[in-house]
Amino acid sequence: MKKISMFTALMLILSESLCLPAFSAAAEEETPLSTLVSSNFDDGNVGKWTAFGGGTLSLDNSVAHSGDTSLKISERTQTYQGPSLYCDSFFSPKETYSFDGWVCYEGDSPVTITWTIRYNDAAGESSYETIYNQEVSGGEWVEFQNTMTVPENAVSYLAYFECSDASAEFFIDDITIMGNSEMQQNKVENGSVETYFCDFEEDSDSWTARGDVRIVHTDEYSQSGKYSIFTNNRTAVWNGPMLSISDKIIKGKSFYYSAYVMYNGAEFGDSHVFHLEIQYTLNGNDCYELIGAEKVKNKNWTKLSGYYTVPEDAENIYIYVQTDNLADGEELTADDLMPFYVDSVTITDGDKMKSSMRLKFIIGGIISAVLLAVILFFVIKFVKHIKKKHDALRLVSIDAMTKVGNRNSYERRIAEFTESPSLCKNYHFGLCDVNFLKYINDNYGHEKGDEAIIRCAKALSRAIGKNGEIYRTGGDEFVFFAKKTVADVVKQAIAEESNIDKGYPFSAACGFSEYDSENAPDFKAIIDKCDSEMYKNKEEIKRQNKEYSRK
Repeated sequence: MKKISMFTALMLILSESLCLPAFSAAAEEETPLSTLVSSNFDDGNVGKWTAFGGGTLSLDNSVAHSGDTSLKISERTQTYQGPSLYCDSFFSPKETYSFDGWVCYEGDSPVTITWTIRYNDAAGESSYETIYNQEVSGGEWVEFQNTMTVPENAVSYLAYFECSDASAEFFIDDITIMGNSEMQQNKVENGSVETYFCDFEEDSDSWTARGDVRIVHTDEYSQSGKYSIFTNNRTAVWNGPMLSISDKIIKGKSFYYSAYVMYNGAEFGDSHVFHLEIQYTLNGNDCYELIGAEKVKNKNWTKLSGYYTVPEDAENIYIYVQTDNLADGEELTADDLMPFYVDSVTITDGDKMKSSMRLKFIIGGIISAVLLAVILFFVIKFVKHIKKKHDALRLVSIDAMTKVGNRNSYERRIAEFTESPSLCKNYHFGLCDVNFLKYINDNYGHEKGDEAIIRCAKALSRAIGKNGEIYRTGGDEFVFFAKKTVADVVKQAIAEESNIDKGYPFSAACGFSEYDSENAPDFKAIIDKCDSEMYKNKEEIKRQNKEYSRK
């Protein structure tokens, strides 16, 4: 999900570039902090917590930091999967927030658990910052605590826990987030909310199926960017994608809604009517209202839009897209059940939208009047903007500490390998994890721990060079692949680095694999095999270095 403030929306109209700063350390508190989130799960309710990226959340009574219940994440397959909480409803730009929570892991070998913030800017780019991370041993509750300041131009926020062991189950409890509640109250009382905009460039966001249909995040077609959502297997005209908007609007106030829709296929007619509608519960009754309807031509993206004011007593509010309703006695046809795509959805303050449109018209007239005189200036500015954006995109893909690829760029590569498993045939893959990091941090300081991670990245870079790609996917974990065998050169590079005495023990465990049509036919199977080999290597290193009780 991406939200843009009205100021940012105006800036986009003027084609001005905005710069997104990183999370900074805690600033001075100007007002007392109030509790915005308090989750101890003792009320038997998961609340607004969801499983980010996969896995299963459940309440657990076998272990708890306080009370009787904690929240457990299980059935994980990726390191980044874990309990998550959308913070859009109570985070605001430039505000400082305090985070506190407890985590527990019951496995045999220590793991690194990280509390992470993912935030999006107005252009839809995602960035990640660590709230807190620590190695956790089996059976002990560990407190995670820090304070962060939201960047000025961040528009959407997700806080989640992740674990270095992709298959590990772990627990969280007594989660508290504190901040300035007065700003959120003023936002509602003044009738001012942020714009919701989703172009599905990351995922299908919070969109769900209306009825027993299939919603797919796809790059087959898009109105803007690369991705959209696709709805198929429809059995009724009202089947389609839907989004809960109870936390995205102010009831009793006019809002503007828009979405782009497209269908294709020679088996369908040249055009068909589509609806953008809203539903809500009022006084115990389900209400359905039309926002906008348009005749959509085959293979053409068409905008559905309109203004609507949701009653103040309404609850459970959703918007959705569907095909035209049937008249009494009209028979259902294949066109009524056609699959279709949705992209570029916007929800914004209706009054401000009208003001913005008037301002846009005025600005357009001014720009038209002076266009001939300043065209050269704008061409030069445009070229500089493109170069600046290109440089910014390159930097956002690089891990700041190690200078190798970050998880943001790694996830894009995962998508490519997942969509086209045959690409894996061209590469040799490996995982690498720094050993003794907890021992180094405790005995030599976190600066030495960071230095050990950097040394591992440099050793991998020397071994692989320009022949492959290296990504830092976790605190001390790296994934790499190249178009030639790299196992021997990587092992040699790590061994040579381990022989350099910098006052603390340095070592790294590695695992390698490649495409195998029977045992490793896709990217996940290959990485799982690397992971298995890496942990065998890690256990062997631990047996040889028993003086370091932790990795």
